[in-house]
Amino acid sequence: MGEGAAEITPEVTADMLRRSSALRRELWDVYRLLPETRCRRRSLCCSLLPEMTLFEALTAVGQLAAMAPVVRMEVTRGLIRYFLINPVEVSPCPFLRGQDCRIYQERFFGCRAYGLWSRARYESEAARNRQAKEVSRRQWERLGVPLPRKVVEFHLPYCTHVEVTGGVEVNDGLLLETQDRVEALSRRLGAWHEVFRATYFGDVSFLLSSFAFGLHQAVSTKFALVRDLVNTGEGGHLARLIEEVPDVCARLF
Repeated sequence: MGEGAAEITPEVTADMLRRSSALRRELWDVYRLLPETRCRRRSLCCSLLPEMTLFEALTAVGQLAAMAPVVRMEVTRGLIRYFLINPVEVSPCPFLRGQDCRIYQERFFGCRAYGLWSRARYESEAARNRQAKEVSRRQWERLGVPLPRKVVEFHLPYCTHVEVTGGVEVNDGLLLETQDRVEALSRRLGAWHEVFRATYFGDVSFLLSSFAFGLHQAVSTKFALVRDLVNTGEGGHLARLIEEVPDVCARLF
């Protein structure tokens, strides 16, 4: 990464994808630390797009780029829509199709760990997330945009519907070790790892929106849409904006 660079462009992403194929194999080895599970497929864990590392985001973008063009555009537009209006709407993960995940085999650590944490650990993380959402709410309010309470106060409940199979014992220690290993893999991508965390807040939908509009334009577009939706209830140009999104992942391979 060049000195002072702070934007992850499609060109940078394509280069990282080419250079990280070995890391992808290592990621699979890390995920094998976790037990096989089965659940009731209620899709509660798919109510939100989880925070992730840069390497997890790259893996998802690589999966997206390999999809058939029509499907790729559907998911890409869903991700960009998610980014633009998530302060005012609780939307399901854009990778969800019905009750199935389009990238299930490559799903994020946050998805894999849901339902496996102890209740105490999960509630501790939930409290931290609520605090972060409250900070965000105050920031929007200072800009004259009061966010809907139903969105600010939304959080995923503790899940009791995941069953571990295969005889592997799971506990918070194992999950934290796995999380640390995923983080360590992502750090091997260099300074871009921290750029993704600090600038894109671990959000692959923000990354793809920056591909479509540019980093700063993506932020200003989001602010304008959210302000209009909150203050006037009008967001009619959202559909047109999404329809005009180009196939930003087509040139990554």
